[in-house]
Amino acid sequence: MCESCWQRLLPTDQNETLFSCWPLSPLSPFYTMGRVEFYALWSLLEAPRQLISKGGRLSFQLPLPPPLPKQLIVFGLGDWSSYTMDTCITVQLITGETQKQPLGMLSADSRSLVWEGEWSRNIVMECVKLAAQGIPAKLSLIVTGQVLKAPGFSSSTPARRRLSVGLPKSPLLSESTIAPVRPLEDKSQPGEVIGLVVGGTQKDSPPLKKLAVNLPPHSIQGGKGGQENLKMSNWKPRNPRRLRFSSRGSEEGSDSAVCPSPRWYHCICLCDPETAILIGGEGANQQPCKDSLWKLEIDNDFWFPMDKLCAGPFPQSSRGHTATFDPETKKLFVYGGMKERSKFNNVYILDTVEWKWTLVTAVGKVPTLSHHSATMYQRELYVFGGLCSQSGTESCCNSLYIFNPDYNIWYQPIVEGERPLPRFGHTATLLGNRVVIFGGRRSPSPVYLNDLYILDLGYMEYSTVSISASMEKPSPRSFHAAVQVSDHKFLVHGGFSLLGPLSDAFIFDIDTLSWSSVKFGDLPPMSRAGHTLLNLTSYHLTDADKEKHRGRSICSVLITGGSDGSGTFYCDTPKLQLGID
Repeated sequence: MCESCWQRLLPTDQNETLFSCWPLSPLSPFYTMGRVEFYALWSLLEAPRQLISKGGRLSFQLPLPPPLPKQLIVFGLGDWSSYTMDTCITVQLITGETQKQPLGMLSADSRSLVWEGEWSRNIVMECVKLAAQGIPAKLSLIVTGQVLKAPGFSSSTPARRRLSVGLPKSPLLSESTIAPVRPLEDKSQPGEVIGLVVGGTQKDSPPLKKLAVNLPPHSIQGGKGGQENLKMSNWKPRNPRRLRFSSRGSEEGSDSAVCPSPRWYHCICLCDPETAILIGGEGANQQPCKDSLWKLEIDNDFWFPMDKLCAGPFPQSSRGHTATFDPETKKLFVYGGMKERSKFNNVYILDTVEWKWTLVTAVGKVPTLSHHSATMYQRELYVFGGLCSQSGTESCCNSLYIFNPDYNIWYQPIVEGERPLPRFGHTATLLGNRVVIFGGRRSPSPVYLNDLYILDLGYMEYSTVSISASMEKPSPRSFHAAVQVSDHKFLVHGGFSLLGPLSDAFIFDIDTLSWSSVKFGDLPPMSRAGHTLLNLTSYHLTDADKEKHRGRSICSVLITGGSDGSGTFYCDTPKLQLGID
């Protein structure tokens, strides 16, 4: 494959080819004597995965987890002398028993292919339907023509770790992406010539029109005075079938759309620039959502159910838990929470490479907590506040606990300064090496808070933030949403107060220790609480968006779920764009 083909999938500021990240030597397991191994690559964050022989090395398959990739590279490495000029290798995607989409051909003269395009609508719909049943799509290679079985032409799955060589400096690959495979027995004799007779003709389903996934451009109006201006727009659902809900809905209407049911008190994390993971939540009448795990393809607003595609024990909580992603290990940590009347203090870890859950057996005492906050810093999980049960009564706390995943231990650090008041339903936002704790509610008395505390993780010291009474600031609230929007600012939106649900938004600047209000655009904001905010950064902005706001940093924020507190639950995904001075 030429260098330009590989560079199509690389960041524009990266000058090396993809192969330069995978140093290969004559001893590399990539090169196996007397046979060809086939691999597929669809992400720069994962190693190529090997296709497994399903028919005496005449058929190869590989499960392709949702969402379907936008680009796909398939290549073969090894000794191609067993394939004659008449040998042809067909590459196609298979979903279910009938839906197939051809991707290209491989041969001894053309040993790799790069596919980039649109999946047919039938393929997309079938993939989503099967994913709900725990059945992934399959990448298939079919060998036709004449193949010479030379000595040593054996199983396509040798007993070794995949691609386990020469990767210490590559930012794209890690040991967690390498999985062991077991050998398959090959009963064929060496030197045998196999003639393939394919009975009948096989016709693939004709591709339908491409799915429309283009989003309308968004605009931001410059702020004046102490105000930041924000523009909100709803993504249009695709026709003829909805792939997400309208802005409001109920649990009963969720079967007709492939997206999460309406909910609040869920969690969502960004695990890479293109993918987010949603966990848990409750709907009407405090009923736990049965569809508790989803993966979102952000660019296309495609939701994929993942409940049945993950191995291992699943978290028991449905509300009040936290889900925190560690970008270094690509693992998601779920802690605490509650379901109906049961409360939990377990730690579950989701490996987002293998899509496998692990229940941690931790050392150290930590109470059962719900509606707490959790922050990942230097590969440790910092848990603050929340509701806990003490002596048979429910109250909130202001303790700080740290979980170390390397040793699976809990411990309480020594923290200087004035500790925040006990609270739950608050937010804790990481800005550099400082955590900003805002808002929340006391228990058992319904006292709402709007105070600010900063925890310096370097000095392990609390400090209070005093805001002048004459300055603008958020009203007391709990169950609001907050997200970092720059190195020194975070956004707060919505929540509950004594007056009911809120729809306002504010930005706090940790450098100036001041608040500024955020004004929405043309669409009226909805009052909501128990929702989430997700910072999509600049990855999902169009060139037109960036041109409009030259000289200003742009933050793209996604809102998911929530409730108005009066029985209406949301499952929409409005996208906000914010210009940061």
